[in-house]
Order: sequence, then C-alpha cells, then structure tokens
Amino acid sequence: MANRKKNKGGNSKLHGKYYNCPDYVLNAIGNAVKTYETLKKEEIANDKPVEGYKRAKGILENKKIEYKQLKRIKNFFDNFKGNQNEPSFVLNGGVEIKNWVNDELRKMRDYLKNTKTNKMNAGMMNQFIDPHEKKDFTNVRPSQEHSKTVDKYNPSVNESVKRINELISKI
Repeated sequence: MANRKKNKGGNSKLHGKYYNCPDYVLNAIGNAVKTYETLKKEEIANDKPVEGYKRAKGILENKKIEYKQLKRIKNFFDNFKGNQNEPSFVLNGGVEIKNWVNDELRKMRDYLKNTKTNKMNAGMMNQFIDPHEKKDFTNVRPSQEHSKTVDKYNPSVNESVKRINELISKI
C-alpha cells in the first residue's frame, strides 16, 4: 500500500513551484480588486472580505502564483455554481483567468508526461512507476514467518514425499 504521509495530492513534482503571471492576468485581477475595494469598503473594514480577495491581493503583490494556488483557483471555478457577476467569481479572475489556469495546469501536466514518455522511448524503464523502497525484514519475529502452503494445509503430503524418497533411495 502507498505511503499516505508522503502523498500531497495533485502532481507532487509540481508542488512548491512558482509561475510568473502574464500581464493580462495581473490586469484582470487588479481591475477586479479595484472595483471590489470601491464598492465594498465596509466589508473590508470589518475584516470580512469575499472569498478570493486576499489571494488576489497576494498575486498582485508577488506577480507570481504557486502551483497549489492554481489548484485552489481551479477547484473554485470547477465547483462554482453562481452568477459570473458575483464578487467571488470576479475576484478569482473571471472567465479569462479560469481559462488561463486550466491551460497552465494542462501544460504543466503534459510537460511531465511527455518527459517521462520520452525517457521510456529512449530505452529507460517505466518512468510512470515510482521505485519501491526496500522492505525491512530485520524486525520479523519467527512466529510471523510464512510457511509453505503445502506444509500449512496438508502435513501428510510431507510425510508421503519423505516415504517416496526413502523407497526410491532403496532401489
């Protein structure tokens, strides 16, 4: 069974990586933030901003976006069931950003897949399977050792084999 402690979900090779946001993405998010801030000053002052506001501000400050943020934005758009004019939808970038996020994630996954496929085509072993860790047998008690199926379920077979061997050796 897989070791779940190491499983981060998504594509583990992409975790922790940052990607530059194109200007049109920054412009769309910047316009959405400005519009939201002028219309909803009370919500911001009361520390109850709409979902996506803090993320949008962070993206504008850094001009970069982390892989896990891309995944969160994709998840938001995939599960959004409201009107496209709602502040949360607009602050997450709207349809333009939704398409950019989906395209970027697809390109990232395709790049890794193509790299592994090319290595396999060059003669390397299956790159889609992670190498297994070697099992540690130093901690096995004698009571846990497995016996042969023949010994376990039919002890008389062993006796019969011994008897046959004795008869053969006498001939």
